[in-house]
Amino acid sequence: MAYYKPVDNSANFHHLSVKDLVDARDTFHVHLMNKKNVIATAISRYRIRKSDFKEVNGDAIYSPSKKYPKEPRTLENSIVTDFSWPCVLVFVKNWQNESALINDGGDNIIPKSIYLQDERVVPICVVEVSKSEKVETTINEFNLNFPVNMISGGYPLIVYSQGQRRIASVGCLASDGNKVYAVTNKHVVGREGTEIYTLLNGIETKIGVSSGKQLGKGKFTDMYPGFTGNNLVINQDAGLIEVDDLSMWKTEVLGFGQVNELKDLNTFNLSLDLVTKKVVAFGAISKDIQGEIIGLFYRYKAVGGIEYISDYLIGGLDGSSLNTHHGDSGTLWLIEDDDEDKKKIHKPFALHWGQHEFMEGEKKMRRTYAMATSLSNICRELDVDLVRGWNIDQDYSWGKTGHFKIGAKACDLVTNKRLLKLLQENKFSIGYSDDDLNDPTNLVKGGSRKFTPLADVADLVWRAMKGNKGVARVNDESNHFADMDEKNAAVMNNKSLLDCCFKSNGTINEDFVDKERWLEFYSQMDAVKPETDKDGNARRRLGALPFRVWQMYTLMVAALKGGKLDEFICAGGTMAHYVGDACQCLHISSKHHGITPEDHGVHGDYEDRMLTNKNNRPVLFKGINSFNQKVKKAQLFTGGKGAAIAVLKLMKNTFDTLSPDTVIKAWRASNDMEELFAKVKDGTITNINNGCLTMATIWQSAWVEGKGDKISMSKLVAIDQDRLMELYEDKSFVPSFALDKLKLGQEEFA
Repeated sequence: MAYYKPVDNSANFHHLSVKDLVDARDTFHVHLMNKKNVIATAISRYRIRKSDFKEVNGDAIYSPSKKYPKEPRTLENSIVTDFSWPCVLVFVKNWQNESALINDGGDNIIPKSIYLQDERVVPICVVEVSKSEKVETTINEFNLNFPVNMISGGYPLIVYSQGQRRIASVGCLASDGNKVYAVTNKHVVGREGTEIYTLLNGIETKIGVSSGKQLGKGKFTDMYPGFTGNNLVINQDAGLIEVDDLSMWKTEVLGFGQVNELKDLNTFNLSLDLVTKKVVAFGAISKDIQGEIIGLFYRYKAVGGIEYISDYLIGGLDGSSLNTHHGDSGTLWLIEDDDEDKKKIHKPFALHWGQHEFMEGEKKMRRTYAMATSLSNICRELDVDLVRGWNIDQDYSWGKTGHFKIGAKACDLVTNKRLLKLLQENKFSIGYSDDDLNDPTNLVKGGSRKFTPLADVADLVWRAMKGNKGVARVNDESNHFADMDEKNAAVMNNKSLLDCCFKSNGTINEDFVDKERWLEFYSQMDAVKPETDKDGNARRRLGALPFRVWQMYTLMVAALKGGKLDEFICAGGTMAHYVGDACQCLHISSKHHGITPEDHGVHGDYEDRMLTNKNNRPVLFKGINSFNQKVKKAQLFTGGKGAAIAVLKLMKNTFDTLSPDTVIKAWRASNDMEELFAKVKDGTITNINNGCLTMATIWQSAWVEGKGDKISMSKLVAIDQDRLMELYEDKSFVPSFALDKLKLGQEEFA
C-alpha cells in the first residue's frame, strides 16, 4: 500500500540535516533527560500513527483525526513514510496526555519542537516504550550451527571467562596487511591473549587469541568530526581475534556467501535516508535476522555526566520485534543497497554489540532492538580492511586475473621448441585457463594449503599465510614494488629512480642498476621525507622488484645447469608474479593509492575490480589472447643483471604507455568499473602484453644461458604439483629479502 499526504502549506522540515538534529539534541538533551518519563533519544524521521491514514482506492491518504487525546504512539502502531520529516525521537516509559502533565505541574511536558538560537527549528517525536526487566540469557548449544570443516562469519564462538562458558558470534574477517583477524566484540574477546574456541566437527578447537587491537568507548566528536557533543561517547565494542590457521577459515558469511564491499558511512555522507533501510544479519544464536534502522546516534544511558551512544538502533520490520538474542554479540549487519545495475545487494555496515528490550502498549508486549557500531569507524580506528575474499581487495596484487593471465600467456610466447614443450606441459601449474578465471569457484583461496598456481604464490602463499610461520615470508613485501617516480629536490638532483636508471636518450644507465646505488637513493629520500608504517613507526624505503628478478633468474640458470627442471619451473613460475607487478603502473609508483586521501580506492578498483568485472573480462582476454609478438633472438640477454634491466625497461614502458596520473584522472571521472575500463583498456592491455613478452624473454634467456637444450626431450614433462608445492613452501628456496641484506650471484645457491 502506498502512503500519501495531501498538498498543504504547513511547516516543512525536510531541509534539516543530520548535523542540525545532532546540534538540536545536544542543546536540549539535558533538559529532556530530566523529565521523569524520558528514557532515551535518537536521530530519526517523524513516525506517523497508522490510524492517521484512511484507505482511498487502495492507497493510504494522510488524514489525522482531530479528536484528543490521541492514542499513545508506539513503534508498532506508527510508520515512517516518504513525507516523514527529520526529527529527534524521544522514548518515554509511559504515555501521558497533556492535561495530565499540566495537572502534574507541567515540568514533564515534552515540547513539540526544539528552537535553536540561530532560528533553526527541529521537531520532536515522542514514542512510548517501557523497559523490560526480564533478560533471557540461556542458550541451548544443541540448536546452534557449529562449523564442520571451515569457519566463517555467522558461526558461534566459545570463550571462557570467570569459570563460565560463553557463546558469541563471528562477524567477518579483516586484515591490517600483515595479519588476518576475525571481527567480533571487545566484551567477547576480553583481554589480549585470551584463547577463543569453537566446536569444529564436534570437537572443541582453539581458533585464535584475542588481539591487542580493540575498541571500547570513544569520543563522539572523534568518531564524527564536525558534530557537537563533548560529553558524549560512542560505545564501539569491537575486538579482533588473531587467527591461528587461515586454512580453517572462509571469507564468506553464513546466509550470504561472499559479502559485498563495505558500505562506508561517515560524517560526510550520513543521511536520514538510512532510517527504515532494510538490514539483515546471521547471528550464531538467532540465525537469519531481518530488520530496519529505527534511528541514528541512539543515546541510551548516562553515567557520571557522560552520555552513551550507539551508532545505530535497529528494530524489526514494520514495527515487529527483532529476532535477536544474547549470544548474537559480534554479528555482522548488512544493509540493503543498489549495485551498478540497480539490483538489490547487501553491504556490510555495522557490528551488533547489544540489545534493548522494551515493553510496548497496554498488552506489555516485549520487543527487542539491536544496538550496532559503524563498521566504517571500526575499520578506520583499528586500521584494518574488510576481507571479502582471499583474492579481493588486496592492495599490492593484480589479483587472480592479472597475475595468472600473465603467467599462462608467457608460456605461449617463447620460440625455443624444447622450452615451449616444457612450458606447455606446465602452463596450468603456472597460471589458470580463461574458463577457470571466469569462474572464481575454481580458483584456490589465499592461505590455502592446496596447490596454488605459481604466478600468484607470492601473494596467495608467501604473504597470505601469516598464520603459518614455516611458510609465510615477512620480508617479501618490499620485493613486489619499487616507487620508480618518487623524487625530491634534495635527492640526486631531483631525479627519480627511473631517471637515474635511464640516460637522457632513453638507453639504460647500467651503472645505476646496482643495489648500493639504490640504497643510497633510498637513504637520502628517507632523510628528507621519512615514511611510517600503519602503526606510525619509521619505515625504511627498500623497494627491490628488479633485484628480486635478478636473484630468481640466477637460480633459474643454476637449476638448469644442474638438470633440476623442477626448480627451474618453480623459480620462473613464481617470478612471473613480480614481472606482472612491473607492468602495473600504480604498483611501481609513489602514487599507488592516488594523490589525495580521497583517491584511496583507485588501486583496488584499477588492479582488481575493473579486471574482474564480468563485462570487462571478455574484452581484456581478447586483447591478451590475440597478442602474438614472440621472443626474438636479439631480445635475449645473459646474467641476473640482464634480467633486472629487462624488467626496468618494462617499468619504463609501463609508465610511457599508461601513467599513474592518467589512471587516477580516469578513475576520478568514472562512475563504475566499465566506464573506467573504457578509458584505460588500451594502455592496460598493452602493458599486460608487454609483461607477458618480458616474462617469456626471461624464460628463454635463462634456458639458453643454462644450456637447457642439452636436457633430454623425455624429461620435458609436467612437474608433479606436490613437488612444486614442496619447493615454494620451503623458505630457503628463492628466499625473500630486505634489499640491504640481498646477496647476488650463484654463490648463495651453492
